[in-house]
Amino acid sequence: MKRLIACAIGVLVLITVGCSTTQTVPVTQPVERSTNETALAWFERGSAYLQAGDYEDAVKDFTNAIDNDPNFADAYYSRGRALGRIGKHEQAIADFTKTIALNPGNANVFADRGVAYGSLGQHESAIKDFTQAITLNPNFAGAYYNRAIGYFIEKKCAEARKDLRQAQALGHPKIQQKFLDDLNKDCPEN
Repeated sequence: MKRLIACAIGVLVLITVGCSTTQTVPVTQPVERSTNETALAWFERGSAYLQAGDYEDAVKDFTNAIDNDPNFADAYYSRGRALGRIGKHEQAIADFTKTIALNPGNANVFADRGVAYGSLGQHESAIKDFTQAITLNPNFAGAYYNRAIGYFIEKKCAEARKDLRQAQALGHPKIQQKFLDDLNKDCPEN
């Protein structure tokens, strides 16, 4: 059991740190951008910091963008991503939730919130968010893969295998061999 928990935590860390859901998956509906020039300037600089890996400064700039335009969905979403990268998953969830309230049609936001929930050990909430991401974008390989991990942790082996196969069929590029080995060991097929 300890091995299973250690594997699950390791896989979630890999997902959170190494597999951003927004890098390779097309957005089904773009997040709205601000028309406020000051907010947009803060957002653009925050985006540059985020891309450079300077998450603390990115959070500050996205906060300034939000202060200038409290309905700037993309700024909440990007700040949530930066917060997730520095381990502030509860704050990231709050920002993703606000983004969803402003723009509920973005599959990536649900997937990123699912990763944050998974990082906090809230696997049922993570599975629900990955399911919503898949509903919005049925070709979202990363959401299938991450939901497979959630199912595996929850000992729902058949569901985990089904989602893993779908992620593979959709060409998910970062399927971890350790996860495959643990799935085969702990969830043998009948």
